[in-house]
Amino acid sequence: MSGSVFSTDNRCAALPAKIRKLAPNARNTALCALLLVDGGLSAQQALATALAHVAASKATQGEGVSAPGLTAVERNLCSELVYGYLRTEIRIAFILSKVLPRPQSLPRPLQHVLGLAVYGLLFQDRVPDHAAVFTAVETARALYGLGLAKVVNGALRSVQRLADAPMQQDFYAGEGVAPHSPQHLAHFYSLPVWIVGHWNKRYGPEAAEQLAQRSFARPWGALRVNASHARAQQLRAALLACGGEAVGQWGCAFAPGTLPAVVDDKPLAEWQVCGAVSFQSAGSQLVLEQLGLYGWNKPVWDVCAGFGGKTVALLERGIAVPLASDRSRQRLAGLPGQCDRLALPQPSTLLVDAAHPPLTEWRGHMLVDAPCSGLGVLARRPDIRRRPQQQAVEHEQVQHNILERLAGLLQPGCELAYITCTLRVQENEKQIERLMRDHSGLRLCKQWQTPNDHPWLEGMFGALLRKQ
Repeated sequence: MSGSVFSTDNRCAALPAKIRKLAPNARNTALCALLLVDGGLSAQQALATALAHVAASKATQGEGVSAPGLTAVERNLCSELVYGYLRTEIRIAFILSKVLPRPQSLPRPLQHVLGLAVYGLLFQDRVPDHAAVFTAVETARALYGLGLAKVVNGALRSVQRLADAPMQQDFYAGEGVAPHSPQHLAHFYSLPVWIVGHWNKRYGPEAAEQLAQRSFARPWGALRVNASHARAQQLRAALLACGGEAVGQWGCAFAPGTLPAVVDDKPLAEWQVCGAVSFQSAGSQLVLEQLGLYGWNKPVWDVCAGFGGKTVALLERGIAVPLASDRSRQRLAGLPGQCDRLALPQPSTLLVDAAHPPLTEWRGHMLVDAPCSGLGVLARRPDIRRRPQQQAVEHEQVQHNILERLAGLLQPGCELAYITCTLRVQENEKQIERLMRDHSGLRLCKQWQTPNDHPWLEGMFGALLRKQ
């Protein structure tokens, strides 16, 4: 089927006309999503935009305004291609450098066409090799003609001749790259060298490899059972019986591809709609328990509430959260709907930068899920790999500004919980050390980080401080 996939969005209109005229199928939609990531969107934003415009394209071609776009199978394939390719992009670039003299000189869309095909050859068992090669060659022909189509075909045939060598660590060593060095691990586990180097320096070589391996694996999914729901106990037991891994008191995590469609004779989607369960990452659930926040007995201000996952988790456990703030209107807008679905009291919301809140005091506890570099969630957010190191450095000042302002508002006997989803000392332990050095009235009650050797849990850091 031909037709424009991305003609109705300003961000997509900037893509080359030949790209926008590709047939709206899973692979071409993934290609367009990757180009949107190149333009600065997150993987989640790019994928949502791409899928929405497939539906818009089909509607304009006479399939009706309610045309669903890609089928469920195609949407799943598209999502796997986008997230899987971004997770393996650095390794794939290394492989292509072994079969092409200068792959980086190819047009950017063609680099993605090649990369998606290599991903199919190496990581998609259910996609026949000949189909991955044929699709890439035909796409290259449509975009750039016979000459570059032959280049794509030759490169992919060369990758096939490598057999399973690219799946072995030895393939990425040699030529001045020592085995298990940061550069070696960075190529094999598809990470920027600076990230592996930081982990190697701060946590040691063994932990660095464990963290790199975890970031390369497909992420686990997790559910949080609503503790205030009438069937909470029964539902959590049923989820565990379906193969779920216990996460804290009310969470269940599932390995990739094992999330049950039906739980206790009812579709999981219905349990979600009726407010019995919510999706929340396992690490986010566990850090709240590890810091003891479910024992809080004073009003809580969720300072960087985002979409409100931690806000509603606390509310489900009977913790009063009268105020939730964030600097993003879009993120805060979803909180009232969550509270309605879960039958929870609605906090007041405040659209504000956490470093400049219009408050003179807060007589309660504060929860700060701070903006960070995200190095603990690289499996779930693979596009973070593309962020420059300088962006991580810039987070340090943002975090410091927030903590400085809140420390001045914190009242005696009240606590401040600082949480990040990164594994970077300058954004975690160093921030706490600096804050306590500058504010002698603060006492560190607890500090926790996800175990480095845990095979699938997201990397989270948390610290709990009390004002004396």
